Amino acid sequence: MKVFLSWSGERSRQVAEALKSWLPDVIQEIDPWISTQDIAKGGRGVKEITHELAATDFGVICITPENVASAWINFEAGSLAKQFDIAHVVPFLIDMKIADLTGPLSQFQATIGDNRDDVRKLVGDINKALTGRAVAEDRLDRAFTRSWPELEKILQDVRGTAPREGQRHSVERSDSEMLEEILLLVRKQEYRQADMEGKMNQAEEKLSRSRRISEDEFIASSFAKIGWQVIRSSWENTGVNITAHYAGDGSASLSRDFIERMAKALGRPVVVMGESGNVITRSVSNFS
Repeated sequence: MKVFLSWSGERSRQVAEALKSWLPDVIQEIDPWISTQDIAKGGRGVKEITHELAATDFGVICITPENVASAWINFEAGSLAKQFDIAHVVPFLIDMKIADLTGPLSQFQATIGDNRDDVRKLVGDINKALTGRAVAEDRLDRAFTRSWPELEKILQDVRGTAPREGQRHSVERSDSEMLEEILLLVRKQEYRQADMEGKMNQAEEKLSRSRRISEDEFIASSFAKIGWQVIRSSWENTGVNITAHYAGDGSASLSRDFIERMAKALGRPVVVMGESGNVITRSVSNFS
């Protein structure tokens, strides 16, 4: 059974890596997965994450005070919840209380990482998800009792390591980059779901509408992050025309990197125009 370990930040990574090594010692039937690099640094490939999410049976989200508001952590939690029963998504808390969870994460039944009984319950829940392959409770108790001191020591060390000042700021990615990858991941998940349902013709029309909405929101959000307001987005067969203006005082130019990244995310050329219809800038990437 695949167990997806979600993390962001140094302490969260240490906990995820500890769980990856420790969980199979307690339940040999499970196969934990974590990425090899911090998503906040751009190291996680979108295709790889999408593949692993699709194959996941249980999700454990490693939460610390410094990553609880992470866009990626909350997005992966939502993606996991859509995959299967919400009871199979568990925030694993370090230096936090359940009452500290807010927003989407608060809907899940959390585990307090340094609470032995809580972690034992988590192990039991994972074991129950092993339909037809669950370990007998007496064997599970013995394995957990034997292995718990090892995990407890690692968690104590992690809790004793305060995050470095400015650490969170130093690893955060730009909002537009995260929005771009989230958009691509959502798009891939939508097509996978449509394929599984075997209703491709009907799903194509539905996905086309939802994709257009999500892409329009992506365009508006991305422009807003740099102080621009999108008036409208019009879609042609070969490109996207965006009418926008700078919302601040004076004027501002749009960087070439921003426009090329926008075109890459949308998968087609982008032309940005002013309200009068004059072309402000256009992408040069070739999508033929």
